[in-house]
Amino acid sequence: MFDRMLSGLMRQLEAVIGVILAIMVVLVFGNVVLRYGFNSGITISEEVSRYLFIWLTFIGAVIAVHEHAHLGVDSLVQALPRKDKLFCVVVSELLMLYTLGILFEGSWKQTVINMATKSPVAEVPLALIYMAGLFASVLMGILILRNLYKVLFIGALDQDLIMTVESEDLAGLDQATQLFLVKEDAAAIARAGSVQSERRT
Repeated sequence: MFDRMLSGLMRQLEAVIGVILAIMVVLVFGNVVLRYGFNSGITISEEVSRYLFIWLTFIGAVIAVHEHAHLGVDSLVQALPRKDKLFCVVVSELLMLYTLGILFEGSWKQTVINMATKSPVAEVPLALIYMAGLFASVLMGILILRNLYKVLFIGALDQDLIMTVESEDLAGLDQATQLFLVKEDAAAIARAGSVQSERRT
């Protein structure tokens, strides 16, 4: 149930990323058209786009943790026996939790400091920028704790012990392969069902 809730949250975050990208396109492209075509512009375009990009980056990092899509070198880990893979995963997860603790502490301090400070053009509190770090560190911490619990107490498959991918192309290829295999399995089940029904008739 908890995994389903997290998957649903990740889908919502992906939708939020889509909305942020759409707003950024409208602001930046619209500002260019207005500037060169009508000698005017959207005053808050540059500032708001910059802040949205910060949030976009942190939200994307959360989704990448959930999908184990952060880039890394995993050649050595893949060559290790299962017990050593488990050790590496636990150590790396604990190090990431420590790093997220530092990120949370720094973001919290900056949020408090900048609560009363407003941006020069849009006049939004600068604390909103640093809240992205708070948001991302909390969610990534939850995801990492879930992974640790799964590895230590439930048991994980070998592919769950590889926490990174060596290139974005490989990540996309892996997702496409998994989707293809699921479709092939569904087609094979449908064919087997139709053959059995024909035999009965």
